[in-house]
Amino acid sequence: MTTSSPQDALSLSVTEAAMRSFATASNPRLGEVMALLVKHLHAFVQESHLTKAEWLQGLEFLTASAAITDGERNEFSLISDIMGISSMVDVVSQPVGGTPSSVLGPFHNHDSKVKPNGSDLTDGQPGERTWFKGRVVGVDGQPIPNAELDFWQNADNGLYPAQDPEQDPHNLRCKIKCEADGSFNLLTIRPHPYTVPTDGPVGALLRASNRGIWRPAHYHVIVSAPGHVGLVTELFPEGSDYIDNDTVFGVRPGLVVPFVPCHDKAVAERFGIETPFLEVNFEFCLVKAS
Repeated sequence: MTTSSPQDALSLSVTEAAMRSFATASNPRLGEVMALLVKHLHAFVQESHLTKAEWLQGLEFLTASAAITDGERNEFSLISDIMGISSMVDVVSQPVGGTPSSVLGPFHNHDSKVKPNGSDLTDGQPGERTWFKGRVVGVDGQPIPNAELDFWQNADNGLYPAQDPEQDPHNLRCKIKCEADGSFNLLTIRPHPYTVPTDGPVGALLRASNRGIWRPAHYHVIVSAPGHVGLVTELFPEGSDYIDNDTVFGVRPGLVVPFVPCHDKAVAERFGIETPFLEVNFEFCLVKAS
């Protein structure tokens, strides 16, 4: 028969008191979430026998993460990603029936410029020209008018603007309003695999853990439309390196797509490019908001 020690009883009383302290939250959901967070964090401390030195080291890690976070880079988002928390939130929160969601990543900016549908984002820079096209539809397959795409990716050197001062801050990112039939298209370049940022506390943690630091190539897309649940997702080229060992666990079935050669002379003439170029065709499916 297992008996409880005085230390176990004291730990339980601290946990219960901390959980009760959120019971009067003005938002009941806030009280519920915070109480559960306290419960599981306290259980982690007890199960791991966390020392004061380790606790202080953890606080230093969070302080360093705050110091490196700014308007273009979010180290806390990266922490969530490499711990698999972002992916778990995707799994439990995305409604059934739509396109799978994936991680937001640390380089999203809210101030992307609205550009016309059919825009050329390449602006003469290096990279394999890729015509990205498709539709936004509902679960019934009908097009959703007035949908918006928020699109961003890395450059041919594998870096995002926040990592590369030589790039325009708005390089290879935009917001596009879809047509009435839900269609969209833009000219961009093929994305490349890249390492997550390793110059901060998360990088030090990955090195200390002998973890991989690579992500497969991908496009980031946020899709939104009135009356529908917003979608944060990524599209991965078939055959990209690191598809099977993404360090932020963002690859999902259905999000790995073919990049196929396209010989459409009318499209080539419109964008002033040579054939063949690459084509990616994808249909985003949104679920109606309840």
